[in-house]
Amino acid sequence: MGFHLNLKFMRKFIFFAVVFFLTGTSWSQNLPIDFERSEHNFSAFGGAQFTRDKDPLRINNNVGLITNTGGDIFEGVFIDLKNGIQLDSAKKVFFSVYHAEGDSFTFQIKLEKNTSGEPDIYVQKTIKNSNWHHDSFDFSKAKVVGTNVAVNARGRYMRLTLFFEPDQLKTGKYCVDDIKGFASNLPPMSSVTMPIYDKLVWSDEFNYSGKPNSEKWHHQVIPPNNGGWFNNEIQHYTDKKDNSFVGEGSMKIVLKKEKFTYGNSTKEFTSARLNSKFAFTYGRIDVRAKLPSGSGVWPAIWTLGTNVGETGNYWGRDAATVGWPACGELDIMESWGHNPRYVSSAVHTKARYGGVETGGISLPDPYNNYHVYSMVWSPEKIWFLVDDKEIHTYHPEVRTAENWPFAKDQYILLNIAVLSQVDAKFDSSRMEIDYVRVYQKAITTAVNGDPNETGAALYPNPTSNKLFVQGMDRYIAYSILDMNGRILQSGSLKGQADIDVSNLASGVYELSLNGDDQWVSSGSNAIFRFVKE
Repeated sequence: MGFHLNLKFMRKFIFFAVVFFLTGTSWSQNLPIDFERSEHNFSAFGGAQFTRDKDPLRINNNVGLITNTGGDIFEGVFIDLKNGIQLDSAKKVFFSVYHAEGDSFTFQIKLEKNTSGEPDIYVQKTIKNSNWHHDSFDFSKAKVVGTNVAVNARGRYMRLTLFFEPDQLKTGKYCVDDIKGFASNLPPMSSVTMPIYDKLVWSDEFNYSGKPNSEKWHHQVIPPNNGGWFNNEIQHYTDKKDNSFVGEGSMKIVLKKEKFTYGNSTKEFTSARLNSKFAFTYGRIDVRAKLPSGSGVWPAIWTLGTNVGETGNYWGRDAATVGWPACGELDIMESWGHNPRYVSSAVHTKARYGGVETGGISLPDPYNNYHVYSMVWSPEKIWFLVDDKEIHTYHPEVRTAENWPFAKDQYILLNIAVLSQVDAKFDSSRMEIDYVRVYQKAITTAVNGDPNETGAALYPNPTSNKLFVQGMDRYIAYSILDMNGRILQSGSLKGQADIDVSNLASGVYELSLNGDDQWVSSGSNAIFRFVKE
C-alpha cells in the first residue's frame, strides 16, 4: 500500500518496465538500477529526454521516464556501469514489458565499451502485448553494430544503451525500472523451495453478522498525515457499519461517496481500514476476496511491521518504533481502477528508500468472482500468489537489516482507498472478503517452560540444515549440545536470522539460548530438543 509516497499519473503513453538480468551457471553479483537513488541517472542523446518519475501502474514506485521527441532516428539513453556486464559466462537478458497503447514497438539493448576491444553489440525485438510481456534477449546470438553479423558475445561491457523504435523518427514516452546486471565475483543465489505452512494459527471465517469481530480487528480512523492520509488519498476511514460489516458469510468493506468530517478535515468519501490484532513472523496468509471497481479505487490486502508506529494503528508506538519503510511492508494484493482487472503484489523496504519491487497478473473478472490472494513468507524468501499461481517473489541475495526487515512480526491490513482520479459519477463499491487465514509450521516450544515465558519457539523439527527460532531477538547467544551435555557448537545470535546445523551428524540434540537482559532474566536460557536428519 505504501503510505509515504506522492502520486503522479501519466496518461496515453507507452509504458516499458525492464526487469533485466543476466543468468548463468557461474559466479555473479547483481548491480541494480532502481531509480530510487539519485546516482541512477541515464544520459540522453539524439533528442531523447530522461527524467525520474512516478510509476503510472505500480503506484508506489519510482521509474526512469524516457521520451522520444523524434529528433533523430537513433535517439536513446545510456548509463556507464561501474562494474560492467560480464558476458563470458552469462548470456541472457530477461525483461518484462508493459505497453499501455497495445500497439507494436521495437526495443533494442546495445552494449558498448568492451574492456577487451570486442565490438559493440545489440539485440532487438518487436513486441506487441496489451499486458505485461515477459521475454529475454540472448547475447550469444547478438549482432555487431552496423552489420548483420551474428556473434557469441564475450567479455565485459561497461556501457548499456537503450533504444525505443530505433532507426525510426517516432515520438513516445517509455518508463524503465529494476535494471540488473552482473559481474563475476560472487556465487549464484541458492534456490529456495517454498515451505509448507499447514497449521492454522489464526483466521476469521466471517460466519456471523454485524460489525467485524472486535477481538480480531481494529478500525484505524485517525488520519496520520495532517488531517489526511498518505499517497494523496481523498477519503476518511471510519468505524461506521456502513463502511464495514459482516453478513451472509463475508465481510464487506465499502467505499462510499459521502461528505464526512474528522476533526477539522472534511472529505468527500468514506471507507474502512482494518488492522488485525494478530501479528506473526513467517507463515502463509490466504485471503479470499472479490474486489471493488472504478477509476481511482485502490483496494489493498497487505501487512506492516508492528514497529511502524503509525498514528492510530492498533500496535501503537514505543521504543522499538522504526517507522516506514524500515518496518517493512508486504503488499499481498493491490489493484487500481485505472488499470482494470490487473492485480499486483509488492515489497517495500528501507533499502529502496520505500520504493517497490513488484509483480502482477490480469484476472478475467476479479470484481464478481472470488480469488485467493496469498503470501508465503519464509526466513529466506517471500512468494506472492493468486489462486496458488506465483506472480512475484522477493529473495535478496544477501539479507541485511535494510533489505530484510522481515524477521519480525507483521500485522494484516484490509482497506479501500480512493484517489483524485475517481470518476465524477462514482457512488460506491465494496470489497467482499470470504475469509482470512494464517498458517504456520507446527513448532517446537522450549522444553524448560511455557513459550509465553521464554518468548521463543523452534522450527522446523526435524531439520536438515537450518533452525529458525521465533523470538530469537530475545536472546544473545546459543549453544548446541549432544545428549551427554557436551557442547558441539556455539555462537552469537546478534544479527542472525537462523542457526546453521548442516555440519551436525544425524541424531538428537539440545539447543540452549542465552537470555538478553532486556527481555529475560540475565543468564536464563530457553532449551529446545531437536532432531537433525
